[in-house]
Amino acid sequence: MPTSTQFESLITSDDVSYSYFDSGEVPGNTYTTLVFVHGMGFNGGVFRKLFPLATARRLRIVSLYRRDYNPTTSFRDADLASLASGTVEGQENFLRSQAVEIATFLVTFAREQRIPPAQGASGGIALMGWSLGSLHTHAVVAYLDALPSSILSDLGKYLHTMVSHDVGAVNIGIPNPPIYNIDLWFEPDVEKRFNLFYEWATAYFPHKNVTSGNIDDLEFNEFSNKTHSMHELSSEELAELTSAKTFGASDTLLLYIQPDVFNTMARRAIFNTALAEKFLPNLRVRYMCGGASPGVLVWALHELRKCLADPKPIYGPDAEKARDVKFNFQTGGNHFVFWDEPEVALDHYIATINL
Repeated sequence: MPTSTQFESLITSDDVSYSYFDSGEVPGNTYTTLVFVHGMGFNGGVFRKLFPLATARRLRIVSLYRRDYNPTTSFRDADLASLASGTVEGQENFLRSQAVEIATFLVTFAREQRIPPAQGASGGIALMGWSLGSLHTHAVVAYLDALPSSILSDLGKYLHTMVSHDVGAVNIGIPNPPIYNIDLWFEPDVEKRFNLFYEWATAYFPHKNVTSGNIDDLEFNEFSNKTHSMHELSSEELAELTSAKTFGASDTLLLYIQPDVFNTMARRAIFNTALAEKFLPNLRVRYMCGGASPGVLVWALHELRKCLADPKPIYGPDAEKARDVKFNFQTGGNHFVFWDEPEVALDHYIATINL
């Protein structure tokens, strides 16, 4: 870890504190802050190879630890009861509460650190959701109307872009295709399931063509023989970056949120003109995927891009494209490109923000 990178904590409410890595202020005070929200089973330390590259690109990189990832505050029983309720109301309330917490983190960090405000797509904050973390970043955009006025007004000064890197189809309200083998998710033993997930997520998938939009050009279930990401780590080193316990607990509960709840969240985020016109109307929404990421993640973006032209079949009769949405399909890099090729990944992130 570079010496300038600090591990800090920030209080978002009386009983909730978020821990995070911060690559630090950039000399001259003209820089953009990228705030990363990590995915399933892996904590915020997974982005550590990006930190030493930040200053040269006039970036400040912040990587927060989601709730239930130590030392960020664990979920309370009441939080998990809402998530596990099986009701639309309970699960929407859970996502809404997470949106408020993360938005409060962004604003409080911006105020305390006195980061430069947004000027177009520079300065300010780009909120970066990776994998399951994209669920949380979508929730921020979807539930802007739940924010206290003081948080909302300052969020508008800083947040200019939300980026989703390798978002899952179901998390944006799109059913998985039948070709995708989901057997690993039904392994009853949590440790075994996490190991299967780890092999799947860190693999390289040998797609024929990631840009064609043809499902037959994507590989959903077979890995290439290229060495998986992170496999150079010892079990102790990997344990510092992961939590099988959280993977099998609250993160698994997130996967079992009702499809209608995911669909509503995505519709509110990018297909609701009334909300978009009233709340951060200039907010830009960007999607990117790796050229060797799991096929289901590449396919999700092609399906979502189709929905921009006609969202009604998936998102309902009132759905209309409501925000500035663009896509970046990479021809290289897997789901962990920021680990295997951090300089390439950071260039891809910058390019995606600037679309």
